[in-house]
Amino acid sequence: MIQRLAVLSLAFSFAVPAIAQPPAAPAPAVPQFKWESGKVLTYRVVQKTLVTETVLDEKTEKPVTTSSGTDLTLVRKWTVKDVDKQGVATLEMSIGEMKQEFRQPNGMTVVVDSAKPEDAKNMAAFLNKPIVTVRMDQQGKLIDAKAAQGGAAARLQAELPFRLVLPNAAPEAGQTWDRVFAMKLDPPNGTGESYDFTQKYTSKGAKDGYLIVGVETSLKAPPKATSEQVPLVPMLWTGDVYFNTVAGKYHAARLTAKAELANHQGEGTKFVYESNYAEDCLDK
Repeated sequence: MIQRLAVLSLAFSFAVPAIAQPPAAPAPAVPQFKWESGKVLTYRVVQKTLVTETVLDEKTEKPVTTSSGTDLTLVRKWTVKDVDKQGVATLEMSIGEMKQEFRQPNGMTVVVDSAKPEDAKNMAAFLNKPIVTVRMDQQGKLIDAKAAQGGAAARLQAELPFRLVLPNAAPEAGQTWDRVFAMKLDPPNGTGESYDFTQKYTSKGAKDGYLIVGVETSLKAPPKATSEQVPLVPMLWTGDVYFNTVAGKYHAARLTAKAELANHQGEGTKFVYESNYAEDCLDK
């Protein structure tokens, strides 16, 4: 847990008794999450993903290129249910709105929108209901995660609820710190194997009350087979995260994950992935 810096003491010069030195500048505050029981943190997420894949036609053995994509917009809410004596918060996440557009390789587009009554009815199982419960400390470290259904809890180990872990002390511009996490690939993406990632954080300094942190994610030991790298590419987020140091909360993120894998299904094939992620706090 982050320890607060000790209050500074005044230094006096005894070389010239008649003149006292001015007080030293206060040490910068350590950035940390200020959890408040009952508080609701609301964010809008906009994510656009494009996948272009070149494979060999089974009959002609000539390369064929197709594209597919997804545009996702959602509003999610994190409700602070409890904060213990150590500053560890229990939060529940729910989705209040969601619109998703699927652009299929055959050119068709499918749109699902919670603003439409029929689509909202189909989303009733998870819309405006707690779907994930997490426990997080004041640095933003994920201590525990439980999902009502699906693999959302495991995914949060890779994609933190608030996108960063804060350092132990107030960082100077250019200072770096990191965290490691593992991603397990269950069927159909894998056979249960686990891969280690490193997420490097770099302080870009503070501006207007916001700490700007650069994020760079990399695989520690990529699979030898290019085809096995395909499901890992979406975890390779790079970009900036903004933390409100006054309010003590995550404010926004601008991230991109992209890769180009040649010969992932044999000579002449290619897999190209790019996803752009923007998240903004909606609270006043």
